[in-house]
Amino acid sequence: MKLFWNTNKNSNTFWGNYHSNNSREWIFYLLKMVGVNEIEKIDNISKNEKVIIVDSELSQKDAFYKNLLLKTKNIFLIHLGDEGGTENKSYIYNNCIHIWRTFCLGEFFLNKKITCIPIGYKKGISNNLKNINDKKYNWSFLGTVHGSSRFDLLHHHEKVKNGFSRATKKFGSKDSLSSAEYYEVLKDTKFVPTPHGYYHPETYRLYEALESGCIPIIENPQNFFDKFYPNNPILKIKLWKESTDLIISYLEDKKKIEDLSTRITNWWEDYKKNLQNNFKETLDVQN
Repeated sequence: MKLFWNTNKNSNTFWGNYHSNNSREWIFYLLKMVGVNEIEKIDNISKNEKVIIVDSELSQKDAFYKNLLLKTKNIFLIHLGDEGGTENKSYIYNNCIHIWRTFCLGEFFLNKKITCIPIGYKKGISNNLKNINDKKYNWSFLGTVHGSSRFDLLHHHEKVKNGFSRATKKFGSKDSLSSAEYYEVLKDTKFVPTPHGYYHPETYRLYEALESGCIPIIENPQNFFDKFYPNNPILKIKLWKESTDLIISYLEDKKKIEDLSTRITNWWEDYKKNLQNNFKETLDVQN
């Protein structure tokens, strides 16, 4: 199966380059059961050969897909970004056999042609995880502080001892920790309060916490995460003062916190395996 990574090929943008640099590890993990051969030019695609395109910022890319359709109609798309759901994508979606997209919206939940996938994590994640009770920080928050929710988060969690927080000016700014530094903090963190994103409930923080063996505590606007992940064991709150009560309660019982950590870890591993199977089965069905 050939794969063409197009997020930064035809336009030099922040998000195009971001996805090329940081989303590869996650996407190639999801494609692990498929077996792909990444190509650098669409000229390397044979007539009507199946191809997976990884792309973002689709609004200005109709011309690329019109050219691609001259070579093959067997196009599968992995659509990254589009957090607000505002990209003009009708022409491209209509001409793909199947689409996997991040930042799921209500209109996509029941669309059989579209599979919603998590936005995933940045590159550099560590697989050398610590036992939850051996971690140094009881909680941590690293990132931008925009909106009242994040200010409220920091205000309440200051009451919980042995925390780590660092605010940055904006996403991807120079005052951010490097990926390695960031993941070192997460690897040593028990609970990760996870506010909703700027436009969408999902943030990278959730998946980076899960990959680092942390226990996320998430805001759940409109019960989004119960719809996206039915019967998930992740802790969910409406107000951040509830989060501090939860953390203090779990810290008092090492077995309770370890049981929850194991339950979340096992659920996440099973979910990812099912995603890998979804890619394999969907691509196989179209043979």
